[in-house]
Amino acid sequence: MEEKLFARIVALLTAHFDNMPAAEDIHLDDNLHEDLNLDSIDIVDFIMMCETNFNIKLDMTDAKNTHTLRDLIRSIIEVKPSLCDAQ
Repeated sequence: MEEKLFARIVALLTAHFDNMPAAEDIHLDDNLHEDLNLDSIDIVDFIMMCETNFNIKLDMTDAKNTHTLRDLIRSIIEVKPSLCDAQ
């Protein structure tokens, strides 16, 4: 399920943050802070960017527990399951 949104999430990351590794070096279980070098403000900014891009509102409690790309994608799918069908 998560793989369907992964490419879109990676595209957002690489477009918005200059310090991202190459897209092919970003993995589903990468930690937003440790592997992708996002600080807490960057993470909140990225979550808000995802909310805007996917036209959703994520629970901030879930956002606090978002450590990996997989965590974020699961939160997005929970709010809007139809995004799994997006190409």
